[in-house]
Amino acid sequence: MRKVIIIRNKIIYIFIVIMAVIMLCLTTYSENIIMAKSKDDELISNKIKAPFYPWDNELPNIETPEGFQWREFQGTTLNFVVENNINANILSRECRNFTEKTGIRVNIRPMDYSTMINKINNDFISERGKFQLVYVDPYQTLNRFHNNLEDLNLYNNDPRMPHIPGGMEDFFDDQVNILSYFGDKTKLYAIPFDTTTMIFFYRKDIFEKYREQFMAENGFDWTPGQKDFTWERYCIVSKWIDENVPDEEVKYGSAQMAQLHNSVYCDFSNVLESYGGDYFDDPYVNTLGVEKPKMVSIKNNNLEDGLSMYKQMVEVGAPDSINWNWTDTAEAFKNGEIAMMANWDENGAVVENPNLSKVAGKVGYSILPYGNVRSANIYGGAGIGINSNASKIEKKAAWLFIVWATAPQTQSMVLWEPEGGSMPPRKSVYNSKEVQDIIENVKNNTNEISNLNHLPALLEVWKEDNVYFRSKISNFYFIEQIIINNVRDMVKSDLDPKVVADKIFKELSLLQ
Repeated sequence: MRKVIIIRNKIIYIFIVIMAVIMLCLTTYSENIIMAKSKDDELISNKIKAPFYPWDNELPNIETPEGFQWREFQGTTLNFVVENNINANILSRECRNFTEKTGIRVNIRPMDYSTMINKINNDFISERGKFQLVYVDPYQTLNRFHNNLEDLNLYNNDPRMPHIPGGMEDFFDDQVNILSYFGDKTKLYAIPFDTTTMIFFYRKDIFEKYREQFMAENGFDWTPGQKDFTWERYCIVSKWIDENVPDEEVKYGSAQMAQLHNSVYCDFSNVLESYGGDYFDDPYVNTLGVEKPKMVSIKNNNLEDGLSMYKQMVEVGAPDSINWNWTDTAEAFKNGEIAMMANWDENGAVVENPNLSKVAGKVGYSILPYGNVRSANIYGGAGIGINSNASKIEKKAAWLFIVWATAPQTQSMVLWEPEGGSMPPRKSVYNSKEVQDIIENVKNNTNEISNLNHLPALLEVWKEDNVYFRSKISNFYFIEQIIINNVRDMVKSDLDPKVVADKIFKELSLLQ
């Protein structure tokens, strides 16, 4: 009996020893896991990842300086007036993540372009600082009010503050020059936010169905995107569709946006630049910008050619489009009323949405038609800046929002969301495997994400030979009004393009 007890005690002892060893191993393992996790969290220069997203091994991450507290400015409320586009709409919803982690509330107020510009300008003029965060249009705000914008280098170069992930070099170079600086690169006024660019939309189903018939009658392939698809042929195609395609399939061949609005400036400028024309020829006038241009570069022949072609385009387009802006034209296209339009790429998400569009799955995309020099596709991106009239705390809170809102992970949401599809201004996103796969799938007609079908066309548009950057000058508003008023008068009152060209040249020269 005693022997049994001794054996039993030995077994218990051995069991205890084994359990102790196991516990020691588990403790060591747990400590190793914790240490590994700690090491995984630590980044270069003793920085750790921010609390917003899981660690991304492909895209630059938001880094937190050692000792920095993301809730340092909790309770702060910021106002952000922004153009009503897909970037703003998606950001409004996703901003809850930022508020939960920082305690900073951001009132994002999307509105139409003209109202937004007026509100921003009035806030700067009054110096009230009502809108601490500013949607910085390079041609309406950055050019006129850069002295009212905070120099963001103060925050991006401060080792105690979070920085733009990937640095400014992760943004496309030309877009940074246009959206972030004015005159030189001494001060950083805005961080690139959106990249709206005009591309060509057309009814792929109509073009495929009637292709052979059109070629037999006209002797050329009408597929958009080719170098011989010119504005002149665009007019021929538009007229042919009007005369040969039943209204039940599509009512008009094309439409313009000739309203007394910024839209007619953009619409016409695409055509002018395609014929070799532009407004000024000063160095950097189309990138970093200049205070006051000295070289009026419009030559009457180029200007007259562009005006003549634009007048013809309006004449063959939907009659009501003489009073349309880009929103009206996009509405007509998605409702199946027109077969072709030049418009902002962000409309791709709407026209491919079967709940909103009658033409979903029937749309093709390309660069704009050619003039006698090139295809010119106007760029319309904007940045986010900080109002210099905001308080010190508001400025720092606004900087945290900018770091989050322009991070590649946040901007990628605007690309991947079903109602999104807008390409971020970041090289890292463009070079990511997911984006490259989508581009390849669209080219091979195997893409299943329809709101991204326009991406190859957009990236073709962004090539140096195809993209058109406007003149960025401090008094651009007055120049734009000269173009808007004269082009509008020409198409509305049937004026001679040569007379209008002379008038525009004289009025621009008087501004010097």
